This record gives sequence, structure tokens and C-alpha cells, in this order.
Amino acid sequence: MEIRWSLLVLWAAFSWISDAESADVLPAFTQDMNNLPLSESTPVGSVVYTLQGTNPSGGPVKYSLVGTDKFSVDPVSGEVTLVQPLDREKNDTLKFLVSIKNEHNEGQTESVTVIVWDENDNPPEFKNSPYEVYVPEDEVVGKTVLQNILVEDRDTVGDNLEVGCLPNEQWPEACDIFEVVALQSSANSYSGVLVLKKPLDYNEKQFYQFQLYASDGALNSTAPVEVKVEDVQNSPPVFSGALSGSLAEDAPVGTLALVVRARDADRVQPREVFLELLTNPLDYFLLDSASGNLVTAKPLDREALADPSSPLNLTIRATEIVNGSPLVSPLTSSIATATITIRDVNDEPPRFSKPEYRVEVPESLPVGTPLPNLDMVVTDRDVGLNSVFTLRLSDEMGAYIVEPANATGSASVTLRLNSSLDYEDPNQRKFILEVIAEESHTSPRLSSKASVIVTVTDVNDNAPTFADEAYSASVLENAPGGALVAIVKATDRDTGRFGTDGIIYQLSGNGAELFKVNNRSGTITVAPCINPGTPPCLDYETRRDYFLQYKAIDDDGAGQTTVVPLQISLLDSNDNPPVFTTSVYKASIDEDAIKFEPELQVQARDVDTSSEIRYYIIEPSKHPFSIDDVSGKISPKAGGVATNDSKIVLTVLATDGVHNATCKVEINIRDVNNHAPEFDQDKYEADISEDAPPGTEVAAVRATDLDSGVNAELKYAIQQGALDAFAIDNVTGVVTVSSKLDYDKRNTYRITIVAADLGMPSHTGTTELTVHVSNVNDKKPYFTPTIQRAEVSADAELGTVVHNLVAMDPDITDSEQLVYELPRNKMIKAVDKNGQEVSDEGIFDSWFSILSNGSVVVSQRLDRSRAAVLSLPVTVIDASANPLQEADGELIITIVDVNRHAPKFSQPTYEEYLVEEQPIGTVLNKYTAADKETPISALVISPPSPYFQIDNVTGVVKSMQRIDYETVRNINFTLVAYDSGVPQRSSTAQVIVHVENANDEEPVFAAPQYDASLQEHAPAHTSVVTVSAVDNDEGEFGQIRYSLTGELSNLFSIDELSGVVTIAEGADIDREVTSDIWLRVVASDGAPPTKQKSSSVPLHIKVLDINDHAPVFAQSVYKGTISENLQLNPPAAILQVSAEDKDEGLNGKVEYAITEQSVPGTFSVDPITGIIYPARPVVGNTTYHLTVSGTDRAGAGLAASAKVDITVLSVNKHSPEFVLPPPEQRQLEIPENAAQADYLITTIKATDEDSGENGRVSYYLKVDNQRVSETPEFSLDRDTGELRTKTFLDREHQSEYMLAIAAVDNGTPAQFESLMILTVALADDDDNIPRFSSPSYQFSIKENLPAGDIVGTVKAVDNDSGENGKVYYHILEGNEDGAFTLDRTKGVIRANISFDREKQPEYSLTIYASNNPILERAAADFNSVDNSTEGQESSVASVKIKILDENDNEPKFPEKTYYAAIKHTARVNEAILSVAAEDPDLEENGTLVYMVAASNLYKFGASKSSGSVVPSPFNITQEGVLMTAGYMAEYNQDRFVLDIIARELAPPHREAKAQVYIWITDRSSLIRMVVSRGCARPEPGVRRRLAAASGALLVPARRLHLVHADRLYDDWCEIHLLPVDPASYQILPVERVLETVDSKYDELKDVYQEYGVETLTAASATAKAPDSFDPALAALIALLIVLFTGIVTFIVVCACLKHWVIPPPSLQSSKGDSLARRRILEELSTTENPLWLETKLRPYEEQELTMNVFGDQVEQGNVEPPQTDNTYATIQGSRATERFGDYATLGGDSPTPLEAALGFQGSTFKPPTPDTPEPPPRPTAGLGPL
Repeated sequence: MEIRWSLLVLWAAFSWISDAESADVLPAFTQDMNNLPLSESTPVGSVVYTLQGTNPSGGPVKYSLVGTDKFSVDPVSGEVTLVQPLDREKNDTLKFLVSIKNEHNEGQTESVTVIVWDENDNPPEFKNSPYEVYVPEDEVVGKTVLQNILVEDRDTVGDNLEVGCLPNEQWPEACDIFEVVALQSSANSYSGVLVLKKPLDYNEKQFYQFQLYASDGALNSTAPVEVKVEDVQNSPPVFSGALSGSLAEDAPVGTLALVVRARDADRVQPREVFLELLTNPLDYFLLDSASGNLVTAKPLDREALADPSSPLNLTIRATEIVNGSPLVSPLTSSIATATITIRDVNDEPPRFSKPEYRVEVPESLPVGTPLPNLDMVVTDRDVGLNSVFTLRLSDEMGAYIVEPANATGSASVTLRLNSSLDYEDPNQRKFILEVIAEESHTSPRLSSKASVIVTVTDVNDNAPTFADEAYSASVLENAPGGALVAIVKATDRDTGRFGTDGIIYQLSGNGAELFKVNNRSGTITVAPCINPGTPPCLDYETRRDYFLQYKAIDDDGAGQTTVVPLQISLLDSNDNPPVFTTSVYKASIDEDAIKFEPELQVQARDVDTSSEIRYYIIEPSKHPFSIDDVSGKISPKAGGVATNDSKIVLTVLATDGVHNATCKVEINIRDVNNHAPEFDQDKYEADISEDAPPGTEVAAVRATDLDSGVNAELKYAIQQGALDAFAIDNVTGVVTVSSKLDYDKRNTYRITIVAADLGMPSHTGTTELTVHVSNVNDKKPYFTPTIQRAEVSADAELGTVVHNLVAMDPDITDSEQLVYELPRNKMIKAVDKNGQEVSDEGIFDSWFSILSNGSVVVSQRLDRSRAAVLSLPVTVIDASANPLQEADGELIITIVDVNRHAPKFSQPTYEEYLVEEQPIGTVLNKYTAADKETPISALVISPPSPYFQIDNVTGVVKSMQRIDYETVRNINFTLVAYDSGVPQRSSTAQVIVHVENANDEEPVFAAPQYDASLQEHAPAHTSVVTVSAVDNDEGEFGQIRYSLTGELSNLFSIDELSGVVTIAEGADIDREVTSDIWLRVVASDGAPPTKQKSSSVPLHIKVLDINDHAPVFAQSVYKGTISENLQLNPPAAILQVSAEDKDEGLNGKVEYAITEQSVPGTFSVDPITGIIYPARPVVGNTTYHLTVSGTDRAGAGLAASAKVDITVLSVNKHSPEFVLPPPEQRQLEIPENAAQADYLITTIKATDEDSGENGRVSYYLKVDNQRVSETPEFSLDRDTGELRTKTFLDREHQSEYMLAIAAVDNGTPAQFESLMILTVALADDDDNIPRFSSPSYQFSIKENLPAGDIVGTVKAVDNDSGENGKVYYHILEGNEDGAFTLDRTKGVIRANISFDREKQPEYSLTIYASNNPILERAAADFNSVDNSTEGQESSVASVKIKILDENDNEPKFPEKTYYAAIKHTARVNEAILSVAAEDPDLEENGTLVYMVAASNLYKFGASKSSGSVVPSPFNITQEGVLMTAGYMAEYNQDRFVLDIIARELAPPHREAKAQVYIWITDRSSLIRMVVSRGCARPEPGVRRRLAAASGALLVPARRLHLVHADRLYDDWCEIHLLPVDPASYQILPVERVLETVDSKYDELKDVYQEYGVETLTAASATAKAPDSFDPALAALIALLIVLFTGIVTFIVVCACLKHWVIPPPSLQSSKGDSLARRRILEELSTTENPLWLETKLRPYEEQELTMNVFGDQVEQGNVEPPQTDNTYATIQGSRATERFGDYATLGGDSPTPLEAALGFQGSTFKPPTPDTPEPPPRPTAGLGPL
């Protein structure tokens, strides 16, 4: 108890202590965000940190922030959120307190610091902007114009600050003139300056404004800069106003020419200017230095000018006055050129540069191309209108045109080709033209002429042409090489090698290599070939036609090509034998048959189309068959095929007259026998001892045959397996031993026994008898082989085993039971080495002994000299037999001589010499060896040599490869000879072959080409290059000599040994003549000329230039004309001088300079181009003279000079200005009906401030930038300015005309032109009707689309405007059913219904376009106009709308079930019937794919299918025609039910299904119906009626036109029908069906008459002679015929006596009728059922029975035909029953003549009809096969 209290006290104390400790531990941070880095771009609201802490007591904690307004904290989760944006630039660190407390609000507080990261969020700032600076205009480039460009950035991050210039639109060039240069740059500060980059000019720009930009890589800022330019005194004077004037040549002295004005260009403090003349040609003028008045100083004389056509140029200088006097310097003076034009009178004609020009052009020169190298210049030295001239060409053919047509002053004349040239036209090979230049505005008009001779050269512009577009030829297939095929030539209109003479012919294409064409004559022949007529030569059977391309190429094969197709057809020759389709034909035939079923026909094919094959039976000599020699059809001879042989093998020969082929025809002769014998057991077994004597019974077999009589009589026979050891009694079936058995040869026999009945053909049954033979030891042992042979060496040691005898005993299993011995009672025979027999002297018995195991050993020393061959008798004994059995044998032992001598060669070492590179197989020598004892067995090379091989019999050594002297020079090999002795011995001989050198290596140069260079005109013997070559041959063959070849090889020489090429003596090489020389260096070896070899390489020598030619100017004097106001800045090009230097490079580089000029400093020349520019102003009417030099080597070499004359013309100053019509009246409108020809529209008026000709204005129309006085519509008087119409203007053709009016003054040297646009509009009249652009439209739309779809749009145009031109559309016809709607104003046709193409595939609408919007009024307007007029018809359009097809109809078969019958002899791919399905859709949508899905076979008599036959024996074409796919013989009497599928080709691939019932039958199952209708007419009606009457399904089998007596009757048809039970689908007997049909004649006679049924019989019925002929019946028939003839004669005589006049028309045909009736009666001997006879006979019978000899015509017509009984085919009476059975139709015989005469028709009668046709003659032996 005390212990428990103690424990309780201790626990309480412990608990109190633990609670006190836990109360003292406060929550603490584990993560307190101190030193947290935070970007100043952190978005407000972002959670930037999560405070984390722990509470040891496990209770919850709270978080709080103290001392910050930037953040807030979630007290529970501790997530710190940014609540105000951060800005590092204001505070880069934030300090505040974070606290964590427990649930008692006790905890800890910690100070934290948040570091704010800087972001680039402040743009740079310019510190001292804006910037303004003053810069003098003459400030030096590179000078700093603006200091202290300072930029700061408050951010510490970002790129270094960049400052640059930003131009603006007004001063885009400012940043090119000023540049900002950085002095210091960092991320937050920049300092820089602005530097001047280009000179300033106050006169151009007085100030610049632009901006500076500063960028820190992300943010930008700008600051404006203004630079003001200060003016300084640095500009020379400038001229103002015009510096040109014009004076007449007769102007008086003192006439003011012009006023020169100049001022100081400096604007701040301008100075006065002093004017003076620097150049004054001929001192014609005076200049007032103050006023600037330029006046004439003396009379003017234009002809005195050096260049009268150019104005005078006066150089004037303006100089600033400094300190009271002019100061000439570049900054204070300027020079200008004034141009004075002196007008002249006309006194110069236009002149050509030459009187005659010659040009040569190719005929291929394109039309419009200028004639080359003409260089024709025409110059008229007059000016103004006096210098205006026209150029024309006296060319009647119009082949050329001259340009320009008009010119002023001077012109380069161009003749352009105006029409194509044809050298082949002789009239176009040379043209002589005359060019005439004539003044235009002078009186009289001065002119001059020049001749141009144009020679046309031929080019290859005509391709060869063939006479025909295609060619064909033929040649025999076995034609020899060179045989002519054809000659095909082409012609070419070109000449020379471009024409016919240069044509090359080529033949290409598949097979072209088999032919050869003469490339010049075009003769095509057969190419040579080894075996003509057989591949790969021409072979008709391999390829009959060759379609080739025949090319004709002119220019010797390098020009134009023409290709024509050439067909070469091979003609067949009889070069192939016939080939039978099979080597063996097999057929069977009953011995009493008269023909084969199916037909037996052999067929051979001959690939030669010209061959005719004939067939003959050549074996056996006697046979019962005949063969049609054309068709190969084999038939039994008339006597039948009765024979004792059951099989006949014929050999049939097929011959084409040259080649033969044979085949075998195996014909089995059948007899009637339907049961085969059957054995009691399938297998028999028996045992017999091998020593059973012959005759011992082994077993008895028994078979039975259900047939009776001879067909049941059985004969037994052993078919196989007895091996003549057993025999069988052919009657009892007892098997006995027939010969001695031997267990060891065969211990088991499996004998096949056949039991055959005696029927024809005989049937057999088989069984197997297994006989087991028991073993008996009854055989003697025997040696194998009986005579055995062995050899032994003559020196063999005693005890040597020579041979082991071998014997066999089939009765023993242990060979040790056989004992061998040498019988002592038999003599040993011996033969010596010479072949002589040695008598037995008793010594040979001891030479050998035989051990009991058969080993023969040497028992005494052998002496080969006494005997070489011994024949030992040996015996083997069977020790196990009782009594002992033994057998004898013979062992022949040959004692082989010991070989002691080795073969010997004729010499131990042979030395041979062989020239290198001999062909493989070259004979080196023949080597032999001899042996004293034995023949040499072999000669070999050992070890084998890679170079030679030896024939081991003949010893001939031949080379195995080509031997190169340079590779190997000596070859050693060892010959080994082996003898045939034992042991075999050999000997050796050494052969040393010395390879002789041959010149087989060509010299080889060290380089494939040599290049060298030399200076032109280098002295002789100068070394050019050294060449080297190596020849690997040795001796003189390897010695090389060099030579040079080539066109210029005479300029050089080469050392023939060293190869050094030098300049030849006396050679002068001029680079300007030849810059590159190509030679060939030839290296030849030292062999004799016949064996010498050489090689060559090209040598290229570059001739280097020296300065040996001075420049040469193209002209010695250059002349140019400029106007006085020529542009100086930039200077205008005046002319170009050109000098050529034949040297090249620097030596040929010419530099130009002006060495002298009449007015120094006036002109300058470009030193490189030679273009002369004005350097200062020129004076008009002045000619300047210059001397220009051209110096080569860039001015440091040779020089040449030329003169330059520059004439300055004065200028026209003012342009004309239009005054009428005023600007507001320049859009004129005239009535359409008033715009007739010569209607005055308005008058144009313009003025020009110039005076004289310069102020005279002419008016033109401007068309295609050409001035014309009239257009097709308007004319403008050039003087008065009257604008008139030239023709009637139709507003509908064009309603508005915009005319460009040009007012041109007549100033010189240039004319001024002003343009004005004048608009002439025609007011409209309603004088047009709407017209369709097309009289017909064709649209299409898919069927099944919803209503509202757009079909198409028609468009009519009314050329009237406004309301008169509005067009409305109306449907007049074709929309009666409202299928379409027509937008009345737009002509849009829309579908109003959803179309069905199968109902209506197309619509035709008539649409009328009218100005009337109401249909009725429009129709009235239409009807009121004559519709035949052309205008009205154009307002009507026909619209054809085609409905496009969609696949919206599924295929359907017209019938679900089809029936057909086909004979079992049908051919492969024979058509059966058409089962085409219908799909009314079009094209692919309506295209069907047919397939036979299943071919269900129903065997004969079966009601269930045997399954579907795969592959199907039927095919169906894609037209739906069902055809056979194989032979039908194996399915005879069977039927098929085919599942046919017709599937759409287009999606969704719908299907239609049908079944086809097909019966495979023969002729005996068919009904033959003959109708007097064509086969094209359908007959299902009669077939249905007959089927209904017979209760059978009549399946159509075949339809064919009736053929009789080799005549085809197209209007008669023979139809075969197969009667089938409609329930079971089994074939019904023909007899029963015909019986039923005949019994219902009354029901069917109208059908017979309607469909013309003439015959209804069994198809198998054939015409046969009556079995017997009753004489009494014949007498009765004859009597009846006589009586009938007498009665007819009597009636005819009486009629003639009473009616001696012409008989009535009704009786006129009696004679013909009687003849027809007689013909029909004659044909009653047919076996067929002649329904048609009743129709034909009835009229004649009625006529005879009703003929009233004494009545008149009327009475005869009223006589009714007597009623006949309803006679059926059945003939009552024993005779009829006996002959025909129940119905005559079913018998095989024809009715007797008596029965036919009495009216018996076999089957039925039917009444005649008036339209019954005359029957054809009846066939006498049936109508042939189906």
C-alpha cells in the first residue's frame, strides 16, 4: 500500500514539472523573410513570402507585421502580400518587424530587412536641354560645335547609355552634317559633344533643327537641338536671269542682244559687282560693266562662224569690288556663259557623210532591227526651219524604213528592216536603196541623195522538209545485211551546207540498230546480222513492226532537225515449224458412234502468218478414222470404229509445206458396261516357303460382278507385284508359285490382282495379295565378283597380304562360317611379261597361300621374269550348310615390276626468249622427257608459275598472262616429269625465260599541259619553256625526242633532246596580232618508224604586251553643238572623244587632257572617259576650238591629239500660253446627232511672248507623244486652231473624247510646247436596243440542290446611257413549270425547284432583254418588231441549262432471277446471257462493276448444293455479259445457281443482286423451235404460253439464224429451249413436254400463228433413212400418186375446155401453188415436227377441195373451206404404235410418204394466215449443232 502511494506522488510531481517547462517555451520562426530580395517591379497583390514558425506546445500561431505599410500578412497562413508598389529609387531597403504568437498572445518579434532590387523603369534624362548653338558657315569640319551633352539615368541596371541624332522631315540631312561623339558612357550617366561632319553653307541653310535621343537599351528620351549658321563673306557673285539671246544676221550695230545681271551671293553685307567679257568671238559684242547691256559692236556674219549651226558662246565674269576695285579670286568672282543665236538664211542643202554605203546582213535579221555598220550621217548647216529636212527611201518593195523621218540640223540615219528577209527568194539577195534628204520648210527645197547597197547572206533558217508526213516500208524478215529497205530523202530551201547538200540522215528508236542508213543518200538498208530471221536479228515472229524516228539534220548534222515517223514492217517468211497446242490428244468414242462427242480436233499453230497448215494421219497405216486436212477435225470413217483394240494411237502430221510437226492422238474405244467387279476382301495375305516348287497354291481370291452375261464374266490377272514369281488362274483366281522363290532376293511380295469383266469397255476391280516368303538355307556361297584381281610388287616380302577374297552367302549372317581355300586339284595359270602363257611347272602352287579367312599371302619369293600374271583358282565353302556348299572363283594376281629408273629431260636447263606483251596462250616451247621402263604419265610445272602453264600430256608450255618487260625481265620455273612406274619416279629441268623488250610504252609528259609567257617582239633564241617526258621502255625504245606542231609552230624551235622551247630565228611575235599561241609538243621514242610511239600535250604561250603602240583617236576632228544655257552644275556632257590603244593593260590605258583651247578654262575633259564638260558659261553663236591629247600608260607614255570644235547656239525663251477656250470652258458637250463631219467644235488660241518665229504658234493634236494634225475623229488646223470633226461621232461607240492639244512655237534651236487637255462629250439619244454579248448561254446545276441556288447570269448591254441604257430581263419561253426565276435587273438566273436529272436532264429558256421593266410591255415591244431583223435577234438569248448528275439512284436488275442453259461442249469465254443492271445515273455515277459472288453447284438429281465452286467456272464482263470461264464437260447434266452482284463504281458503292440459274446440258435435252421471224425479235410471249401449256419452265439455250443447204435465212430463227421442272429445277424429258404441248394444240394455235412458230421438235432428232421399206406400201403410195395426178389432170382439162379464155385471177397461181405444195411434200421426209407444213399445205388442199371447175369467179370466192378434224399427232394402229411409240414426234424416224400425203404432220396442224411466208427448202439432215 505504501508503495502505491509513493508512486502516485512521484507521478504528480513529474507532471507539474513538465507543465511548467512547457509553459516557458514560446513559438519561434523557422523562416522569417530577413534579407529577402524583391524586385521593384513586383506587382501589387503578389504573395512575396510565406512566414513559417513552430509552437512547441503544438497549438496554433499568429503572424503579424509592424512598421511597414508596403506589406500585409495573413495571420494564419503567414503569406506576406505586397500592398503598395516598390520604388528602389526611393527606398532600396525596407526594415520592419515580424512577430509570431501563440494562442496566449505570447511569442517573439524579429527585425527583418527586405532588399529592393533595381529594374530598368526610368528613362534617361538630358540635364541641360534644350540645346542651341551658333556655328559660322566656314567652321572647320571635325570641330566640336556643342559641349556638355549630359545624360543621367536613375536606374543602376540596363545597358550603357547611348546618345544619337534623330533627323526630322524638314532637315533630313542634319544627322549627316552633325555627329554625336561620346566622351563617357555608363549605365546611369553619359557625357558627349556634337561635332561638325560636313561643311556648312549659309546660302543653302541658315539653321538646322533636330533631336538627340538617349537610350538605356529599353527606355528612350529626346532633347531638341537647334544649330544656327552664321554668314561669312565667302561666296562669289551669282548670275540671274537669262543668259541667252537671239539676233538676226542683219541686225544693226548697237542692237541690244541681252542684259546680264549678277549680284553678290553673300546676303549679310553684299558688295557691288563689276561685269566684263572674257571671250568675245570675232569681237561681235560690247558689254557695259555696270548695266550689263550686251550690244553688237559690228555687223554680224553667220557664215563667218566656224560652226554656223551653233550659237555663239560669250564668257562673262562678274567680280566683287573690294576697296573700290575689282578683286579677282575664287571667292569674289564668277564666270558664266552667255549664248547668242544668229539666225541665218537658207543657203545649205542637207548633205550625206558619204555618197554610197554598203551593208551586209543575214536573212535572219529580225524585223525592226537597224542595218548594222551603216554610219550614215546627214547634216544641214543651216539653222531653224532652214535646217529642218525630211528623209525618205525610194524602196518600192517596202522592205526597209528610214529613221528619223524628220530631222533638224544633223542626224544619224538608221535604216530598219520593215519585212522579213528570205535568202531563198532570189529577189531578196541584194537591195539597192536610195535615201533622199530634202528640206521641209524652205523654198526652193534643197535636197541630196545617197545609195545604200544591202547584201543579204544566207543563214540556216529552214529545217529540212520531207515530202510526206510519215513513211512506211517493208522488208523480208530474213533479208540479209545490206538489203534495201527504202530511200527517204528530205530537201532544204537553204543553200550550201545549210541546204539539201548538207543534210545528214539518222535513224533512232527502239530497234534502229537493226537497220543502217547512209547518212548522205538516205538509203536505208538492213544492218548486217549473223542469223537473219532469228532473234536478235529481224524476226517477224518476235516483232512485226518497227516504229522509228527518221531524222534529217542540215549543216552537216549540226543544224536544224526534222523528224518524221518511219514504220518498217517485216514480211513473214516461212521459217518456223508448226507447233501443236499439245503433244498428246486424248478422246473416247463408242465403237458404234459416227462422230466424236465433243468434236475431236487437233490444232497446230504456226507463228508464220503466211503458212497454211495441212493435217495428215501418218500412223498407223490402217485405222478407222479420217482427218480434215484443213481444220484438223478427226472423224470416224463411214464403216465406224469397230475394232478389237480398246485403244488406238494415231500419229498426226501437221505441215506448212516446209516444216513438219507431229502429235499423238490416243483414242479409247468404249463399250457399254456399267458395273465393275468387286473382290470379297480388299487385301489378302499368305505365307510360302522359299523352296516351294512351282505350281504350289499360295492363295485363292474371289470377285463378283453385278452385271449379267458376258459383262459379268470375270478374268483374273496379276497387275503388278508378282515379279514373275507367281501366277493366277484367270478363271478360278487361284494364285500359285510360278518360279523358284528366293528369300534372299525378296521375302515379301505385294501383288495387285485385277478382276476384269468381259464387257466393252471392260470394267475392273483390284485387290492386293501380300505373300510372305520363309527362308531356307539352300544357296551356295558365291564370290563377288567371281573373278577378283590383285597386284603385288615383284620384291614383296614373304607373308605380304596380296588380297582379301570376298564372297557372299544370302543364307548366313556370320561371315566366319565361310571358309576359303586354294583347291589342289585345279591348275594355276601363268603369263609372262611378254604375254606368253607359261606352263605349270608346279612351282606356282607355292608362290601364294590362302588363309581360311580369305587372305591371300606371299608364301615364296616371286620371280617376275618367269611369270608376270598368275590366275589362281579359289574355293569358298559354307561350313554351316548340310551338306557343305561350296563355290569356285578366280583370283588374278599381277606381279608389278619394281620401277628403278627415273624419267630424263633432253637437257637439264632450258633458256627461252619471249617478247613482252604477247597475248595469253602464246606457246613458249614444247618439252619432253623419256623413261627407260615406263611411259611418262605427266609433265607439270612445280611449283605452279603465275606466268606459264603446261599441257601435262603434250608438254606444250603457254603463257597465262601478258608479261611486261618493265615489270619482270627473267622468269624461272621448274619442269617435273613423272613416269608411270611403281613406285613412281620423277625428274626436273629448269627453264629460264628471258623477257625481251618491246616498244609498248608511250612517252608520258610530266604535265598534261604546259603554260608559258613571253614579251612580244622578244629576240630569237629567247627561252620560253622546258618540257619533259618519260618513256618507261629501255634502250632506244626509251629515248625521247621532242618536236613542235601547230599553226604557229614555225615561230618557235625546240631542242629535240632537252625539250627547251625557244623563239625561232627571224620570228617576230606581235601581241596585237596574236595574243595567245597554242601549240602541241610531241614526244617520240627511238623505235623504228614502224614501231615508233609518241604522245603530245598542248603548249599555251601567253604573249605579254609592251608599249609599242600610241593611242589613235577615232576622229581627227570632233564637232559638237550646244546651247548657250547649257547646265554647269552638274555640268552637262557635250561630246566624248575616244582614242584606242592596241596595247593592253596599263600600256593601253589612255588618259585625256585638254592641251589647248581658244578660251582657256571654258571646257574640261574627264581624263578617263574623254567626255568634255563645260567648265564655265559659254557664249551663244560662238565656236570654241580645243586640242585634246590622249596619252597611254595612264598619261606617262605615248600620246596623240585631236581637234574639237564646239558651236554654241542661242535659245528660245518663252513657251506658248493658251487663252482660248478659257480653263472653265475646256469640257465641251455637243449633241450626238449634230456631230457630223466637218462640225466646228471650237477654236484654239495661244500666245507666245517671243517675237518672230520664236513667237509664232502652231497647233497640233498630241497622239502617242506625236504631233499630228488629225485623228480618225478630229482635225485641228495648225495655223487657225479650228477643231472640227472628221466623221460622224457615235456616242454608243465612244461617249467622250479627251484630246491633248499642243501649242508649239517655232523657236530655234529648241521649240517650246504647251499642252492643254480638252474634253469633248457627246449627249445621248435613245437609238440603241439592248444586245446580248452572246446569242446563247450554257449553264449547269447539280440535281437535288435546294431552291434558290444561282444557275448563271446573262448579260445584255445597251449602248445608250442613263435611263435609256437600263436593261431589264424577261423569260419568254421554257419556264412554263416555274423551275427558274430571273432577276429582272441583274440577269441572275436562280433555281426555283430542286431538280431531278433523271426526270428532266436539260432545260431551254428564251430570255429577252428590253428597256421596258414590265414583261407584258416588253413582250409587246418584242412582238411589234420584225423578229427576223438582226437587231431584234441580238436582244434575245437562248439559255441551255444542263442538270448535272449525282449518284442518287441505286442499281437494279430488271429481273431478280434469270435462267439459261448451255451445252457441255461450250467453249471458254462463250457468252451465255446478258444480266445487265440499270442505274439511271450518268458516267461514273452510273458505272457498275459486275462480279460473280458465288457459283453454287447442284449435281445431277441433287436438291442441295454441293457448295460454291472456286474459282468460278463463269465470268461476267463489265457490260453484264455472263460467260464461261472454263470447259463445261465435267458439269454435264449439272446446274449452277449464280449470285451476281452489280456494284456502283462511285461512292456510296450500292449493290444490286440477282440470281442466275444455269443448266449444263446436251442436245438430247433441248427442244428445237423454228419461227418464221428474225432472231432479233423477242420471243418471251410464245415461251411463256408454251411453258404455261406444258407446265414446265422453258429455259432459253440458244438462238441462231436458220441455215439450210449452205444458205442463211436471216428472217427465220431457230430457238433451243430447255424444259425444267419449276419446282425441283430438274430437267424434264423432252418427249413428255412435247406430248403435253401437242395435246393442247387448240389453245396454242393462235400463238403459233401470232409468233410464226413453224416447227417444235426435239433438238436431237436427226434425219435417218427408214429402217425398212415395205414393197406393198410403196405400191400403194405409187397408186395413190397416179390417181391423184389423174384427178388433177382431169380437173385441169375440164377447166380448160369450159374456160378457153384467160382463167380468173384467183386461179392463175394454181400452177405455182401446186409446185410449192409439191416441194413441201418432198420435204416431208424430215424428222422434225413441221408445224409450218400445215400452214403451207392448207391453202392448197382447200383450193383443190373447193375448186368448182364449172363455177365462175364469184362463186369460187364464196366457197367456204371444209372443216377439218382436230387431228393430233397420235396415229392409232399397231403399225404406228410399233414404229413411233405413242407419238410420232418422239420417234427417231420420219413419217412415211403415205402418211405425209394423207396429211400427217408429225405434231400439230395450224390454219394458214395470209401473211404466212414461203418456207425455205427444208434441210435433209438436221440443222447442225447448237
